[in-house]
Formats: sequence, C-alpha cells, structure tokens
Amino acid sequence: MNRLQLASALKTESQEPPGEDLLRGREPVPDVAHGGADSSADIWSLVVTGCLSAAMIASLACRLPRGQTLSWATIVSLSIKYIVVVTVAGAIGTSIPWFFLKEKPSFSLAFLSKKVAVSWIFFPCIFLFYRRQSPLMFPALALATVAVTFSLRRLFPASAPPDEGKLPYWHNADLPNLYGLPIADFRPVRSFFLAICAQAALILATLDQPLSAGILLSMCLSMLVWRWSALVGSAIKQFAGRKQSVLFCAFAICFTVLALLPWVAGKSLGSKQIAHRPALITHEARESDVPGSDYAGIILWPPPIKKTEIVPPKPHTTSFAIGKASKPVVIPFDGQYWYFKAPNKKPGPRAHIAHGRATYVNVHSTDSAPLLMEAYQNLGTAIDLGCCSEIDVAITNADVRPGTIALGIRLADSGSIGEPSQDLGERTIVSSNAAQISLNRPPVEEVLRFPIPRPTTIHRFNEITIVFVSAKERARGGAKVSIQSFTLIPK
Repeated sequence: MNRLQLASALKTESQEPPGEDLLRGREPVPDVAHGGADSSADIWSLVVTGCLSAAMIASLACRLPRGQTLSWATIVSLSIKYIVVVTVAGAIGTSIPWFFLKEKPSFSLAFLSKKVAVSWIFFPCIFLFYRRQSPLMFPALALATVAVTFSLRRLFPASAPPDEGKLPYWHNADLPNLYGLPIADFRPVRSFFLAICAQAALILATLDQPLSAGILLSMCLSMLVWRWSALVGSAIKQFAGRKQSVLFCAFAICFTVLALLPWVAGKSLGSKQIAHRPALITHEARESDVPGSDYAGIILWPPPIKKTEIVPPKPHTTSFAIGKASKPVVIPFDGQYWYFKAPNKKPGPRAHIAHGRATYVNVHSTDSAPLLMEAYQNLGTAIDLGCCSEIDVAITNADVRPGTIALGIRLADSGSIGEPSQDLGERTIVSSNAAQISLNRPPVEEVLRFPIPRPTTIHRFNEITIVFVSAKERARGGAKVSIQSFTLIPK
C-alpha cells in the first residue's frame, strides 16, 4: 500500500507544469527556459572569450605593490579597483563575439556577463596569490570554479532522464538496506579521471608547479560540480542566486585584500622614524698627494638603526604547506655608502669616514672625472637565491638636480671561492626623470623592483651592492638618494 501511495505521489508531481517551480524563484530564468534552443557552441565561445579577456587584463593590471607603503584604505580601494577593471575587461571580451553572432541567444548580453562574472571577480586575487606563490591561490581558484560552474549550469540545464515518471528500481528491490547500490548511471572512467586529476594537482603543487596544479584542480572541480548539479537540481538555486552572488563578491574582495596584506604600511621596519634632520656635511673625494698611493674616497655611515634578525624566506618546496606560506622579508639598510673614482672598485684603506644621510650630504669630485657611488650591505647570513622571485628596493630621493639616476643591484656570495656575483640589471628612479624639478620639492619615496632571472650564476648571496648610475651632466656629484630597505619577495 505504501508503494502505491508513493507511486501516485510521484505521478502527481510529474504532471505539474515544468515551469511552475521556476516562476516561484526570485531569479529570472530565461536561461533555463530557452537554453536548449540556443547554440551551445556560440554560448561557450562567449564564455571562453570573456574569461580569456579577463585573465589577460588581470595578468597585466594586477601587480604586487612596490613596497610596504599601503594603508588599509588603499588596500581595500586597490582590491576593488582590480576587481572592477578585470570585470569590465571580461564584459568587453564577451561583447566582441556577441555582435558577430548571426543568431543571438534568447538571453541578453548583460545576463550572460552577470552569470560568468562570478569567476572574473576572483581573477585578481588568483593572479596576486600566484605571484606571491601562496597556497591561498588554490582556495580562491576552487571557489571561482565552483561559482562559475553552478552559474553556467543555468545556461545549460541537465536533460531529464528518459523514464522520469517511473519509480526508481530500488523501490521494488528485495534488499532495501542496500539502497543506492549499485549506483545508477555510474561512469567509472569519469570517476577515475577525476581521481587522477585531483592527485596530480596535489603532486604538482608540492613539486613547485602551481600553474599546472591549478589547471588540473579547476578541471576536476568543474567536472565534479557539473555532474553534481545535474543530479541535484536544488543545488543550482543554493549556489547561483542573487544572495550567493553578493556573497561571492564579498569573498573576492576579502581574498584580494588578503593577497595584498603583507604590504600594509605599518609593517615597515621603521626607516621613517627619524625625527630630527641631521646636520649637513660636505666632503670632497680626492686622491692622495703621493703618486701611486691608494685612492682615498669616502665611506658614509647612515644613522644607526635597531638591529633585526634576518630570517630568510623558506624555499618554495615547503611554502605550499597549508598555513606555512612564506611572506615577504624586509631587510632594513644599515650598510655603507661608498664614494670613489675609477679605476678603483671601492674606497681604499685611507678612505675618509663620515656619518650622515646620503640624502643630505654633498660629495663632489675635485676634477672632471665622474664620481662613483655605491651602497653596500652585508647581510651576515647566506640567503638561498632560489627562494626569491624578486628584490624590491625602497629608496628616498632628495636630489633636485637635473639628470636621471638609475640603480643597479649586484648580489655576491663572499663565502664561496672566487666570490661569484649576480647582476639584476638597472632601474631608473622615476622622480629623477622630471624635466623640471622644483628646488623646494620634498624627498620622494619610491620602490624599485628587480626580478631575479632564471637561471642564476649563484645559488646564494650574503652581500647586496647598490650601484648608482647617474646621467653625464650630474656624474661629478654623488646622488642624494638613500636606501631604506630591501624586500625579498618569496618565489
């Protein structure tokens, strides 16, 4: 009797109008009602071009900050800016092939863009986490994949089973305690493929291959969610409504802010806490009166700062362990400034020792020969070069003389035979490029980024040398530029 009542109930439910439940929902559902009449190839082409456009702009626009100079308000506004720019780029990428379609889909372009935008909003944090080599890239990628898969399922509704009105076979089974065995419509090949993708993604993540691991993870999750949404129709309403879209936006902003969190301004190591301006000191670089003697030069010591222990970033092979992501390491500059002339490579043993800030001292050559200037930092410990993707140099430029100033970095391993070194190239100080500089211009703070090339000639370094390269018209005087800190960006 119970089976007959259940069969009657199922038959009554099957005779209800198919669109009744859809009309009860809050979301407009032209995708479900008309998705079957639209060309799947055309819709997928719109989705793919939009995602590619959003990803391309995210890779170009979403960059890591150039030093720890961001406030909380700046981080939040920058996160929203990244998300808006990438979303607009995705909408533009979707609209381009839309206008070339001969037969437009039954839904509007805005409707499609809104459905796919739940993945675009996560692109900024995904690219930022990828550049930081942070394991948080995977949760952000997983959330974006799940959101867009459920959203796209509304455009491609699952087809109903052929005998929808009949009772499932297990209602007449002799063993009701084995309900669900064997699984109906079970596809072992697909399940095997999903398992292989999941395990391969985990292995690639531990082998320093986050891009390949992320692709496999996204494939695995999209196929799994796509199949689940076909079997459980209520899941679409639970994950693809308006409230859920707002929640996804909040998650995207939080993830993007989290990706920029290491660059909070308050975490800098106090290079701006000097309250009093030091007295101006003026020196001239000159040679000894005795022919053949060592060149004197000048060694300038900046004001002492509080010593901090340098903890090198962990190698990337262990940085993907959950909860152990390496953070940027800031090393305050407490080394020397060197002023000398060619052909020497550093000041001689009779160099004049001075104390002061490089931004306030006046050092000039006594003849027409250019004055060479370098900043030397001994780290006191060897750092594995393979753990860093780039080195950011925070500087203060107080020079108002015309002429460009460029900085170069040379990393050296003084503990190895021959003291091998690695040059990271040169970067021009942007504030020195101005055609006209006011004499009253306050000091300008900048951060210069130096990516570490691959492969490198050294495997570790314990010395950092900053080479000042001045324009010809100003080469006889030392640059009024001080080094504040070095930031090691984990790989």
